[in-house]
Amino acid sequence: MIWPDLDAAPRYRPCDLTRRDIPREPGVYAWYRRGRAVYVGKADDLQERIWARHLGESRTLGTSALRRNVAESLGFGASAEIKNGRVRLTPAQLAQVRAWICGCRVTWLVLPSAADAIAAEMELKAERMPRLTKR
Repeated sequence: MIWPDLDAAPRYRPCDLTRRDIPREPGVYAWYRRGRAVYVGKADDLQERIWARHLGESRTLGTSALRRNVAESLGFGASAEIKNGRVRLTPAQLAQVRAWICGCRVTWLVLPSAADAIAAEMELKAERMPRLTKR
């Protein structure tokens, strides 16, 4: 029953957030677009995962499955090819990925431990698998 809690949690415009807005605790998070969850994940440190990885502007997408999966959905190459470096995105493509992510909303639930975050993510994926989330 974690989806109802995540769906009811406050949603934030990601590009309006600052690093300090995101907690340093473990937890689960979801990205929403047009009111529907499109990606779900877990984090040992929500700030590191959401801020540094998913909102990062690095040319390499190796540490963000969300960014890779968005790039794939935009037709820039397969996620696996992007991760291993066989496909490199241009600055214009990277800007399109960031704009797409900034058009989403993000929310999170803080959990007591990293183990709880792993269990919660598994439960979320078992209940509902958003389109940009892969097993």
